[in-house]
Amino acid sequence: MRITRLFVMLLVLLLTASLVAQDNAAKEKFNAGIKAKQAKNLAEAEKQFQAAVGEYPQYKEAWLELGSVRFELNKGAQSEEAFQKAIALDPQYKPAYYNLGMAQFKAKKYILAEASLKKSLELVSNDAKTMKALGQLYLVQKNYDKSVEYYKMYNSANSTDAEAHYNLAQAYKEKGDLAEAEKSYQAAVRVDPKYAQAYYNYGNLLGTQKRFPAAISAYKSAIAADRGMEKAYYNMALAYMNTEQYPEALQAYKDFVKAAKGKPALKGQVQQIETDIIPKLEETIQGQ
Repeated sequence: MRITRLFVMLLVLLLTASLVAQDNAAKEKFNAGIKAKQAKNLAEAEKQFQAAVGEYPQYKEAWLELGSVRFELNKGAQSEEAFQKAIALDPQYKPAYYNLGMAQFKAKKYILAEASLKKSLELVSNDAKTMKALGQLYLVQKNYDKSVEYYKMYNSANSTDAEAHYNLAQAYKEKGDLAEAEKSYQAAVRVDPKYAQAYYNYGNLLGTQKRFPAAISAYKSAIAADRGMEKAYYNMALAYMNTEQYPEALQAYKDFVKAAKGKPALKGQVQQIETDIIPKLEETIQGQ
């Protein structure tokens, strides 16, 4: 009997020592993976995290990091698989649901992404980045009411995120709430005065309301932020035309041509403006 007990104790000690050694080896691989990731050596990081879960398959943090690295390496299906492994080990593991949702979002698996992100938010109800991700997901799906809902929740606690204000403006515009869209565009450029795309779309919004002087001002701000934004020159020219400011329209068309030349997609438009619109405008101005 004593021999049996001694044998069992020895076996337990051996198994414990083996598990400790296995755990230590996994941690070493994990730490090596973190260092490689921080050094932007993603291939080496993937190798180390894979080795870590090989040593210790119950290592949820290693599965999470393995999925994150694979996501950055554009290994979509493999990244999803790693995040799902982490969730299987811990069904309450919030970061894994968020990362899985983002991987599914990138893969255009929108229904799955929605479920994963909502689970993430269920686990941490005030998580800002999950609110923002859901706002963007619904915007892409053209569910503008839901997009507004989640972006508003996000923006209430993150008022200095210009991109979020811009996306909220886009959602408001698409659902037809132009007054709120205007406020959100203004918030976006207030946070980031060099946000050219926000100024441009703000100008478009004003233009659709025939508020041409304000639209011109917005286009000028877009151009000041990005001199190469040819579409801002073009729409500004249209706004000048609508207010019968023909010399200014002529200059805006010429600036458009200068910015658009060499871009194959705009070749036909440039040719039309050079051969038709500009000559006619010059005749109009001379006849005034």
